[in-house]
This record gives sequence, structure tokens and C-alpha cells, in this order.
Amino acid sequence: MVRPKNHAKLVNEILKIISNADFISSHKTSRKYFTRDRIWNFQTAFLFICSILNKRIQSEIDVFFSKLYSFPEELRLVSASAFTQCRDKISYTAFRQVHKDLVSYFYDCMHFKCFYGMRLIAIDGTTFTLPKTKETVREFGDNVLSEHGKWIKAKVSFATDVLNNICVQACIGSYKSSEGKQARQLIDHMDKNNLYLFDRGYFTWNFFEYVVSSGSAYCFRVKRNACKQVELFVNQNDNDVLVNISIPKGKTIKVRLVKIRLSSGEQEYLLTSLLDRKRFSLNKLKHLYHLRWSVEEQYKDVKHALSIENFTGKKVNSIKQEFYANILTYNLSMMMCKPVIDKAMKKKKARYKYKTNKRALIAKVKQCFVKLFFHPETLIETVEQIIISVARESVPIRKGRKYERSKSYKAKLKFSRAYTSVV
Repeated sequence: MVRPKNHAKLVNEILKIISNADFISSHKTSRKYFTRDRIWNFQTAFLFICSILNKRIQSEIDVFFSKLYSFPEELRLVSASAFTQCRDKISYTAFRQVHKDLVSYFYDCMHFKCFYGMRLIAIDGTTFTLPKTKETVREFGDNVLSEHGKWIKAKVSFATDVLNNICVQACIGSYKSSEGKQARQLIDHMDKNNLYLFDRGYFTWNFFEYVVSSGSAYCFRVKRNACKQVELFVNQNDNDVLVNISIPKGKTIKVRLVKIRLSSGEQEYLLTSLLDRKRFSLNKLKHLYHLRWSVEEQYKDVKHALSIENFTGKKVNSIKQEFYANILTYNLSMMMCKPVIDKAMKKKKARYKYKTNKRALIAKVKQCFVKLFFHPETLIETVEQIIISVARESVPIRKGRKYERSKSYKAKLKFSRAYTSVV
């Protein structure tokens, strides 16, 4: 297996950013903070929050510092109270900025997959569960869905590079925010040369016009009654047509409408700017839209593997810190190790093709987090050992497996934060 020297540089890039004096000054909540040398300095607190906190906070602190200073876990060096006071001194914008800088570094300095020279970006939204406090209600709205009112919801949107399994942009906001509005926020901060994939709920005239004006390619799945042109197309025998669509402001846009028959018998309708039928056949468009499912898988990863909704803090700043910190660490894991493992699995001769076990990878990165960031002399060896270990847990790709999508039910009662597991 290839030694991951270039991939290990991603860790050094994060360390370089968070040790910069100007960066620290820009993202601390007061000029007087972090002026003296203490156990909880800016870098240590930042990295601790990035270490995937999904247990009782004191337990996480004890494990973290026992690894950092090589002493028994049963001894307590730092209290949870000290950490809570420290994290308030760091703005969540620090984590958002490092996430953005790491993504930029990856595309500027690393090899990555693309679709006909374009980044393949799927944008989709979901909801996250948050603890209910007066502060979170002011920020995210009073939208209690449980009988006892212990928690509320926030609207979240990801822009995911589905070929490289990276969350390029993310935002969290009011539960009543529309997915289209959040999608605009994400696209506003995206580079050009993208191919956007959207599910049925995104096609509106205003949003469609906005995506067209962004200059990037697009592929919408649309409803049967999305517009007059689509309604006419549904009733035609043709499966692939080019039509001109007039948007409300009087502009005419040439698009391609295609019908895709799914194995279940259901027919889906795609509206796309990929007009070249030779280059983008019906089968390629079918495969293209199928790749959109990776953003759904990414939500499953962060919700279940990272337990991202198990926020250790109740303040809005703390919640946003952990939101961006978890996505940052998730991206780092995928950028640093997954390409090397996937490349090695392609050479493996077996009955099935194999892929990286992402949950095993995230768990191993958490386990080795202190070694990665606090022992630079063994960084490459640590990354190499993570790759070797996770490669042994690679999972086979069994084609043709299908599962019915689970039905949505009314939200169930969740336990209070006081009952969070310590393990």
C-alpha cells in the first residue's frame, strides 16, 4: 500500500491555520482571551471539539488528556466546567472557516474525481434535533414536535461532492427555512464548474432561474406537473427531447427532458442542461442521478456514525461549533484515508468489489485523533496504520440489493440530555 505522504499534509494544513495569530484573533470572542499559556489554549480546545464528541463531556475530556499526556484515565486533570468556559471564548466561525479552507486545499493540491471535468455536487436538506433552550428557540424557532417539549428542530442543508464523498458546503438554520433558500446560500459560496443534482422538491421558477444564472450545469428531478413543458412531455411517447422553457422574467432557456424507467417500474423525469445526447446517453443520466443518493448516505454517516445530533453544549455557539467541527473531521477522514483504501481495494482479487467501511474509518480516526494532531513526528506512520487497519474491514459491494424506504412517523419522545449515555 502506498505511503500516504500527500494525504498526511491535510493534518498539517489544519494545524497551520489554527496556529496563525491572525486567525486566532479573528475568531475569539474577546481580545483579552487566550493571552496566557494555559492547558486549554485555542488550539487544544479547537482540536478537542473536532475529536467527535459523542459521550458524556467529562469522559471525553479524561480520555483526551490521558492520551495527550500519557497518564491513567482514572486521574482527572481538567474539569468539564473549565472546558465549558473555554469554548465560549471561541466563535463557531473558526470551525466554519477551517472547514472551508480544508476543502479549498483539497481541490487545489490533491487529486480528486470529477464528472467530465466538473465537480458533481448534490444539494439536499434534512432536519437536526437540538436541545430546547430560550437561546435555541430564538435562533431556530419554536417548533417543538414532542409532547413534553424537550427538544426542537433545525433545518440543515449539505452540498456534497458525491464522487469524493466530501461535504463541500453546509449550513444550519431555522426549521422554517426553505430548502431552496438554504441551497442558494450554499451555491453563493461555491466555485464554478459544478454539475448540481437536485431532488423533486427544489424545482421552482425562481430557484431554477437562480441556478441557471450561476453558470454551472444542473440536473433536476421534476414532478409531472412542474411546468407546462413537462406536462406535455409526460404525455408524449418520446423519452428524450430538447425544449425551450420561458421563465417568468421573459428569458428563454433550452433544456433537455428525459424519462427514466426505474427497476421498480416507477418513471422519473429529469430536466437538465446536459444537451449532448451522444455524450450523455439515457443510461448515463440514469446513473448520474442515482449518484445523488450519496448525499443521503452522508446524512446517515453524520447522524449515526458521528452522532452529530448528540450535542454536548446547549448554547447556539456550542451547537454550531460541533456542527462544523464534526463535518470538518468527517471530511478530513474521507480526504486523508478513503482514496488510498479505495485504490488498494481495486487491486484486490475477490468475488466482489470492495469499498471503504466509512464507519470503521471514522471510529479509527477518533481513536487516533491525539496521535494525528499532537505527534507530528509520527504523523505519516499513524495515517498509514489507520489505512491498513481500516482496509482490513472493507465491505463488499453487492449489486442489486434494494430496500424499501422506511415510512415517516410522527416524532417520538426523546430522552433529556441528562440521560445521555456515558459510553
